[in-house]
Amino acid sequence: MKDYRMIFTKTGMSKYISHLDLNRCMFRAIRRSGLPAWYTEGFHPHLYLMFPLALPLGVESLCEIMDFRLNEERPEKEILEKLNAELPEGIQALTIHEPKMQAQEIISAEYQLCFRSEMNLLPLWENFMQQPEIFIEKKTKKGMIQIDIHPLMNIKHMTSGNQKLCLTLQLPAGSTQNVNILTVAEKFQKCAFQAISIKNIRRTKIFSENFQEFF
Repeated sequence: MKDYRMIFTKTGMSKYISHLDLNRCMFRAIRRSGLPAWYTEGFHPHLYLMFPLALPLGVESLCEIMDFRLNEERPEKEILEKLNAELPEGIQALTIHEPKMQAQEIISAEYQLCFRSEMNLLPLWENFMQQPEIFIEKKTKKGMIQIDIHPLMNIKHMTSGNQKLCLTLQLPAGSTQNVNILTVAEKFQKCAFQAISIKNIRRTKIFSENFQEFF
């Protein structure tokens, strides 16, 4: 028995595949690949798949993670080729390797977020960020609570022009604290009181402690 971790993309139309359907997609790909998949024991055995950080529907990604298990060790190159032969367009396995970190070590994720409008978006974003507090509602086990996301937003890069505003933004992610990138985008749209569309959102990196990339 051997554990593996796959880093894969989820781009184009595949960004509209829900997390549940992604599970089914990966299940079919592994089964059709002929790889010796490991199944849980008991009355209802199922294929072991684990996604450490679920991706919001409608968001692209260059760094998705899936952990799975095989009954026997196989060359990583062979696994990569067999899975890619069965995966749909927009989902591509980039690397296969033995897991080095635990899912609980994930603390943040980096996103590329682009807005489009008929007006100059930079002043609107600057006004948005000049607010002392930016509250969002978040559902917890104890009910709805308000969270100030202003101190949680790390803007690493920003460009504007040609009726576009593009940001590279780092947000908390993982089991301890998680901020949905779609919530941030929607909050800006509402605060701007202008017609602003989201051109594209893409997750580009996932980090553990000390800003080390998760792998």
